[in-house]
Amino acid sequence: MVDAGTGDGRYPLHVARAQADTLTIGLDASSDALAYAARRTIRERLPNLLLLREPVESLALGSVADVVTLHFPWGSLLNGALAEDERAFAAICRLPRPGGVLRVMLSVTARDGRAPLDEGDVARLGRAYRSRDLVLADRRAVTRADVEAACSTWGKRLDVGGTRPGLLLRFVRGSAPA
Repeated sequence: MVDAGTGDGRYPLHVARAQADTLTIGLDASSDALAYAARRTIRERLPNLLLLREPVESLALGSVADVVTLHFPWGSLLNGALAEDERAFAAICRLPRPGGVLRVMLSVTARDGRAPLDEGDVARLGRAYRSRDLVLADRRAVTRADVEAACSTWGKRLDVGGTRPGLLLRFVRGSAPA
C-alpha cells in the first residue's frame, strides 16, 4: 500500500498496525510532515512501514502497490491528481500494479481558488486516467466516515463530508479484479 502525500502518516501507520503482513509506504515531500509517523514507527517497531521523503513526481517507482491512496492532496500533488501537472500525474498513475486500486479523495472549493469539481471535470479525469490504463470504477461524495477511515488530519480540519464537500474517485488498473 502506498499513501502519497501522507502528511503526518496516520493512515499508513493505521494500515501497518492492522495488517502486519502488508508493506506500507507513506510518501510526502515534507520531512516535517513525516516526523510524527517516523517517531511512531520507531516507538511501535513497525517493520512493515516505510516512510519516504520525496515528491511523488521524483519517484522512479512503478507498479508497486495493490492499493494507492491520495487523501485530500494540495499543491503539486493536487495538480497531478487532477491531471493538470503531467509529471506528477504520470508518477501517480505508475504506482498501482495490474489489478491495483488508486483511491483519490478530493475537496476543492472557491476558497482554494478553484471551482468545485463538476460532472464535466469527473468525465475529463475519467478520460485522463483511462489513457493511463486506470478505469474509473466508482465515484461518490466523501462522507465523514470516509475521512475517519482515512485517518486524515487534514480532512478532519477541513470538515470534509460535513461543511465542506469532497469527492471520492476509485480507479482500477486494467481489467483484473481489484
